[in-house]
Amino acid sequence: MLRINVIPLFLLCLCGMLVSCKVGPDYKRPDLSMPEDWAQRRPFMEDQGTPDWDQWWDAFADPKLNELIAEADANNRNLMIAVSRIDQYRARYGIASADLYPDIQTFAAYRRARVSDTDFDQPGFSVGGPFNNWGLGLDASWEIDLFGRIARTIEAATAEWEGMIDDWRNVMVTLRADVASSYISIRTLQARRLVVLENLKSTGKLVELTRDMEGSGTNSMLEVHQAEAQFYFFEAQLPRIEAMLAKEIGNLAVLLGRGQAGLMEELGAFHGIPVPPGEVAVGIPADIIRRRPDLRSAERAVAAATAGIGVAEAQLYPRLQLMGSFAFTASNFSDVWNWSSRTYNAGPAFSWDIFNGGRLQSAVKEAEAVEKQALLNYEQKALIALAEVETALAGFALTARERDILKSGVTAGQEAVKLATLQYSAGTLDFLTVLTAQQQVLTLQDELVQSQGLTAELLVELYRALGGGWTPGVVPPDSSGDDEAGDNPELAGAGKESA
Repeated sequence: MLRINVIPLFLLCLCGMLVSCKVGPDYKRPDLSMPEDWAQRRPFMEDQGTPDWDQWWDAFADPKLNELIAEADANNRNLMIAVSRIDQYRARYGIASADLYPDIQTFAAYRRARVSDTDFDQPGFSVGGPFNNWGLGLDASWEIDLFGRIARTIEAATAEWEGMIDDWRNVMVTLRADVASSYISIRTLQARRLVVLENLKSTGKLVELTRDMEGSGTNSMLEVHQAEAQFYFFEAQLPRIEAMLAKEIGNLAVLLGRGQAGLMEELGAFHGIPVPPGEVAVGIPADIIRRRPDLRSAERAVAAATAGIGVAEAQLYPRLQLMGSFAFTASNFSDVWNWSSRTYNAGPAFSWDIFNGGRLQSAVKEAEAVEKQALLNYEQKALIALAEVETALAGFALTARERDILKSGVTAGQEAVKLATLQYSAGTLDFLTVLTAQQQVLTLQDELVQSQGLTAELLVELYRALGGGWTPGVVPPDSSGDDEAGDNPELAGAGKESA
């Protein structure tokens, strides 16, 4: 009886695993050169405490804003797509990891064949006679990862999976900032509408005054028409504001993942423009490497590309597989289950692509170029992130200053209108001065409202630039209900907090 000694195969497998190594460069996190402090830091506006970046919108103390952000988190389609992409790359990681294990397949087959009369004799069959063949068994193969091709592939898949998690975080950061900006814009437009309505009331009283004075002969119809023109000019601002308000309501509805029905009524009661705190903690530039999800994702892309070099280099070396099969085959179905019908084979398979016209060497060069591009992209994103924070810092501080100046201007303008109206009533001031004073007040009030809204929006942009709006350690679960991150210790740690 033919016997196969499995000891040499076991020793071959064991030696292969012991001498296996990973070719290609080992990944090291790029060391970005970051400034020690922000160039646009405004000490008089900065809180020296610990930055509260996870839920920065709490700084506005606006319950409605909190509700809208929670609704967007639950229903926004872009966020759902980002979660689905995490599931996709989680599955890719599973595919890559499967190559570490043997691949075993079962088969069952039947065929009826006839050998040609003019062909060579087939042992065991009469020449030209048809015959049956029944078969049932197993095929197995297992690649020994001698040069780390599989390990590097898993490294790349892990980094890509972690990158998708940070992309999901980036969508969350953007979504929450967009919801807050849209909400602030709506409140700003509502405030602008109130400014116009208040000015319409005062202008309406001025129209009545000019008509009364015209009736008493102390002025002419020209002044009446000038007052009416001013009134209609103010009134014409309302449709424009309403159009912008409708557009912003539509934008917010998309972010919330629902239709516009009822949203206008829900936000109809004006509660004022959200007021930002006077002081904001911004940390140091090095914090954005840890906080900005787009930077984290770009860094993971560098890690994946580095592993890709190892995958390409491993193709230059031999591959070793352990292969085998065990089956029962017979010409008659009733004989399939006989032990004498068994057939098997087992042994190593060695392959080496020694000539390919330079294709494999070019693949290595391509992988190296991809890694270089990923590194440059990471560095570029870091520069953009620094610039965005600096711009938001300067904008927030200077707009807050503009807001305070406009407050003084509105107070002075309102006093000017009162004095001008009194003097016009007494006949000591021309009507044009009154109209000019009213126009100035409307302009100042409108600019003040817009400045208040812009100050709040720039604080939102500052938190967006700093990467605020997500909680470290929180990873969306697999939508299928299987949390595979826990099965991979490397990803369970690195994926949740890779910085």
